[in-house]
Amino acid sequence: MRTKVCCVLLLLALHCSAWASRQVQDETGRTVTVPDRVARVVSLAPSLTDTMYALGASDILVGITDYTDYPPDARRQKRSVGAVINPSVETIVTLHPDLVLALPDFNGPETISSLRRLGIPVALFTTGNIENIFRTINIVGRLLDREPAATALIAQLRERLNKIRAQSAGRPKIAVLLVLSLDPFITAGKNAFMTEMIEDAGARSVTDDMKQDWLRLNVEAILERKPDYILLMKNGPVNLQDMQQRAGWRTLAAVEHGHVIMVDDSIQIPAPVGFDGLEDLARQIQAVQAK
Repeated sequence: MRTKVCCVLLLLALHCSAWASRQVQDETGRTVTVPDRVARVVSLAPSLTDTMYALGASDILVGITDYTDYPPDARRQKRSVGAVINPSVETIVTLHPDLVLALPDFNGPETISSLRRLGIPVALFTTGNIENIFRTINIVGRLLDREPAATALIAQLRERLNKIRAQSAGRPKIAVLLVLSLDPFITAGKNAFMTEMIEDAGARSVTDDMKQDWLRLNVEAILERKPDYILLMKNGPVNLQDMQQRAGWRTLAAVEHGHVIMVDDSIQIPAPVGFDGLEDLARQIQAVQAK
């Protein structure tokens, strides 16, 4: 009898632990209820995927989105649930996640609402400035019960950031134009994290007075701002030859004289890997300033 009672108590304990949960506030202030031990996660943004890898949580990541380039292992090893914008809810459900990490500004309200109706916990994040990156790491760490790893990662990234800021302090800042796309022309505004990274690296974005995060402009709006250098992504859709062959763009002195800095693509990702791109940009700007 005593043995049977012990077995029953053990089964009850296992049953209760399987349903044990805790509550964590996401970056929008919403309360998210997750299992005590999150075991299966779907990430709906490359930045959130990179954050999970940086926290050593790749083993519980079961789904990602298309165009996830960092780290390279993610695209090879994890199943895609579709594009960042409106990913496949059906595919997400088949992966049986007990948590989904999402960006409401990109993943779409219908996707998030559908997942919630199905009883799948969804934690929401934002991508404003560099401090958002640190907040995201902190919250993902709490959601995944990896707070010590998150604290250590944030400290490491802050140390790298402070070193870059110290190296650029007191140097004259060159004026730069970030070009992410030409058709349409897309660049970063005042509230985009990349504008802050450009500033930290020792330059000044010529569109840092425009309050939006991301801007769609015409070339006429840029001509009078006279950037010293053009910033392009190394593997991006725009190159110097394209700009030199287009009316308007070729009249910019920076384009005419080939004053271009090719930046590591990782700087576009508001996640730990973005600091690799920031260090690359800082090195290149310092080389320009030394001329």
